[in-house]
Amino acid sequence: MIAHLSGRAAALEPLGWMGRDAEWLALVCLHSGVFLRSQYIAFLGGVHREAATRFVERYRAWCGARAGRRAPVERAWQGSTRLCTVAPRSLYRALGAEHLRHRREASPAVVLRRLLSLDYVVERPAEPWLATEGEKVAALKAAGAAEEALPRRVYRGRRDSRTRYFAHKLPLALGAGRATFVFVQAEDVTPSGVRTWGEAHAALWAALRAAGRAVEVVVVGRDPERLAAAEPVLAGWTKALGPAAEPERSAEAGRGARAEFVEIQAAVARGDLAALEEYGGINGALSRMRDLSAAAAGTAAAGPVITSGRTWRSTRVPA
Repeated sequence: MIAHLSGRAAALEPLGWMGRDAEWLALVCLHSGVFLRSQYIAFLGGVHREAATRFVERYRAWCGARAGRRAPVERAWQGSTRLCTVAPRSLYRALGAEHLRHRREASPAVVLRRLLSLDYVVERPAEPWLATEGEKVAALKAAGAAEEALPRRVYRGRRDSRTRYFAHKLPLALGAGRATFVFVQAEDVTPSGVRTWGEAHAALWAALRAAGRAVEVVVVGRDPERLAAAEPVLAGWTKALGPAAEPERSAEAGRGARAEFVEIQAAVARGDLAALEEYGGINGALSRMRDLSAAAAGTAAAGPVITSGRTWRSTRVPA
């Protein structure tokens, strides 16, 4: 059982999926919505390719039985490669992810990014992956990152606006001592794309390092030249870490800032005006909270700083 799928695969049993088939469908729904047969084979540990054929047939029959007609679940993709799409709303609903965009049609560039994301998760199934936006936000806040430090996009409509965190839905794992962030260097990403992505995450990475966690960045792709171009960027972010003693001092200061932030936040929540007088009232307390949040997150002005970085080339997603 893959750790972050614990309980999720069981949610597909009422729909007729069990065991490794249920795990695979849960993994694909949560991380990509699409997969290649070679990825399914790798997931099972390198079994014969006929195992993938049999799974696709089982999945096609299941979709057809529910739709009352033959279901087109697989199509040609980049030559002779077959791309399988997992789109039934019932699967996502059972997983508590009914509105996840993975089940929708996407551009070729987005499909490639999703395939590469899934491929790295398949490569590292034991990592404590955070599969959904809600899980990422909750876990990172619990780890000591202020919400203001999380990368976001605001989508504005005629009547209201929505804030989305981690809009690209790239893999993110959070363990007791290390956070792993994956960036997909697909063909639609410019050479400066990884820098822009890193700058958006700089405050979050600083907050995690202040909380005592190592920050690892993995740039995933299928083009060796593009991956090679990302390596100097990762090296620069790593060198910016500075002396080993710096993270220790930063962690201590970050813990103090977060503790005071939580204390003020609790006083505001319960309307404890006496406690807030120390800060000059409610406005002074809110101002202090903003300062503490910045102190805990560190400053993004100096640019992204990470503990380690590397690239990983996919061999299952054909170039």
